[in-house]
Order: sequence, then C-alpha cells, then structure tokens
Amino acid sequence: MEQQHPSLGLCFFGNQLFYAVNEPSETGKLARIGSFDFNIDVTETLLGHSGQHFRGIRQTVQQLKEEYEIKKVRILSFPSQECWTTVPKIVYDNADEREKHINILMSGVDRKEVHPTWHNLSNQDFKFLLLRNNEAVKGLQDLASDASKTELVSDFEIGLRWVQHANPGGSFMTICCFHDCISVCSFILGKLRGATYITYDEIQDLPYLWLQHTQELNWMRGLHEEIYVYGQYAYRVIEILQPFWDEAGTVTKMDTLDKVKVDADEQTYGFNLEQAFPAMMLAMDYD
Repeated sequence: MEQQHPSLGLCFFGNQLFYAVNEPSETGKLARIGSFDFNIDVTETLLGHSGQHFRGIRQTVQQLKEEYEIKKVRILSFPSQECWTTVPKIVYDNADEREKHINILMSGVDRKEVHPTWHNLSNQDFKFLLLRNNEAVKGLQDLASDASKTELVSDFEIGLRWVQHANPGGSFMTICCFHDCISVCSFILGKLRGATYITYDEIQDLPYLWLQHTQELNWMRGLHEEIYVYGQYAYRVIEILQPFWDEAGTVTKMDTLDKVKVDADEQTYGFNLEQAFPAMMLAMDYD
C-alpha cells in the first residue's frame, strides 16, 4: 500500500506563523497544531521577499516538511494582495469580455503575471472572480517551492472547506481578521453567496466601513444563522462589529477544538487558537 503523507496548512498573522499537520489515516484528526514567533512582521517580510528574514521563515517551513514528511502544503494568502469581484455569467461565457474585465481590474499589471480563477456562486446568474498578481505573492509560493504540491488558498475558500469539514447547512458568514483588513464571506446551503474584504488603517474605523460596504452588498445584510470569526484581533472585531450583525445569528470565535470540530492529542495551546483556524482547515484533505 502506498504510504500516506500528511498535509501542512500554514497561515500568518503579525509576527507569527501558525501551522497544522493532519493525521492522514484519521478523518478530522490533526497530528499537530503549533506556531512560531519571529522578531519581524511576517506579512511584510513575505510580501517584500526581504533576504535574510525570508530565508529564516522558509527554513522553518522546511523543518516542518522534513519532520512530518510533508508532500502537500496549503498556504492562506493575503486578501489585500488579491482582487475579488462578482461578474454576470454572460461576461464569463464570452472570452473577449472576460479578458476585458481582467485587464480593467488589473490595469498596469503584466497579463502574464495575472492568475484568474472563477468560482460558482449560489446565484447561478453570476460568477465570482479571484485575480492574483503572481509577482506580488511570489514570497508565499517560494516558501515551499520544493514540495510535491504547494497551493495558495484565499480566505473565502476557508468557508468552502468548512462546508466540507462541518457540513453546517443553512446560512453562515465567516470573518477573518488580518492586520490591514477583514475578509467577509457569506454562504448559503453549502455555496458561496458573496465575499469581500474591507481594508482599514485603524481598527476603530470598521463600523463606518462596514456600513459603507453593506450599502453596496446586500448579502452582508442577509440572514446568517452562524457567524464564525477568526484570525488576528478576532475578539476586538467582535466587540466593535457585533452590533451591526444579524441579531439572530450565533457569533462563534473559533478558539477551541470543539468549536473547530477537530481532534488533536494536545488540548491546550500557548497561543490564540482562532489564529490557527485557517491552518487547521488547510491541513485537512478533502480532495
């Protein structure tokens, strides 16, 4: 029988790298959840691809791969380095229109460096378009370039993985908190309804920015039975924004193994578990 190799999930917040390694022989079991602290801002280093500091982060990932015999690595990308948009399906169906939209949205970027990915939405009259500038995320790609498979995963895809993992049904919203933005994603009956990210300079500006976005995006005002919050400053984002969320929705900070619905031998951790939630979802093999 072919040997099963575990998968490694990675995400980055502030000066920390969070990782999770699955147990390939047991569904829903993680062999390890952990973190590494650095004395630099990891996000800035990865996006700037700055020499010595980048090599230190890459060496840490290499050690994890060797220790757990990793063949597949999934890395949470940064929304602020991507373009998310919803377009009518008639645009998607026409190759010329597709290219026109991509060129407008990524104006000034060499088309050869633009990687478009189309996703289905709950409303079949529309498509969701993810655009990445390959040059901008090169640092993330290079972290584990020698793995058999390295995959960058956008935050709205964490919600799609949650559907596969927990089968929540109904409607739910995910909110991931980054140092410069929050991503907001809505799902209904297992399908993506809409996604956006809200950039901010000061976290206390979020209520105003939230209201501004809800005027343009009706799905943000929709019914959500569950609201899952994770990432950096999750507690602060809940404190600031909960008054603007659907009162009927249950707000859950993803800070325990029970809430995340995973099993692991370790039960206590020396870091905020909600920051490792994306890594846990990325470590799971659903494909």
